[in-house]
Amino acid sequence: MVRVLALVGAVAAVSFAAAASKRPVKVEPGAVVPKGTAVVFVLAGQPGPGEKGAKPHATLTDFATDVTLTDGPFDVWLTPKAGKPIKVAEGWKPKTEAATIDLSTLVGVLFVRGDDLPRAESVVVTPLKDPGPDEKGHVAVQVATDYKEDMLVPSGTYEVWVKPANGARPQRIVDNVRVQNGRMTEVPER
Repeated sequence: MVRVLALVGAVAAVSFAAAASKRPVKVEPGAVVPKGTAVVFVLAGQPGPGEKGAKPHATLTDFATDVTLTDGPFDVWLTPKAGKPIKVAEGWKPKTEAATIDLSTLVGVLFVRGDDLPRAESVVVTPLKDPGPDEKGHVAVQVATDYKEDMLVPSGTYEVWVKPANGARPQRIVDNVRVQNGRMTEVPER
């Protein structure tokens, strides 16, 4: 009887420890995160959304609810309704019983108006000195299928390219555009 009670006590202690390591996490989208954006938590170092072998630990699509996570660490990704997933945090761990992630401290939005520009097949945000779409060494940070779409990007300085719908060569329309966390940056500036 004593052995059974000891075993039950050990199982209860393990169950309690496992339950205690789960934490509710609130995600605040801020003013710039477009509707339809999901937050995906992936174990740190694992493939992210859209990559081969991706296995999300948790996905949050409704910012009115919390997501429950283990201790982590996690890589945190944003997957906009249109565009590419972007990694906004690496090795993040919930540090308190009720952790919060404020997305306005992690991303900004780039908005390309497209005034007086050719009809676009795609609008591409790249790092500085990128060779451009269709060129060797090209890296797209974010992509939109048309103008006037909110493009989520980490804060930084970028170039913007347009790949014309008529098949013409891609052209850089803006270089050295600075995007800040929690803000929308319009190009060309008014």
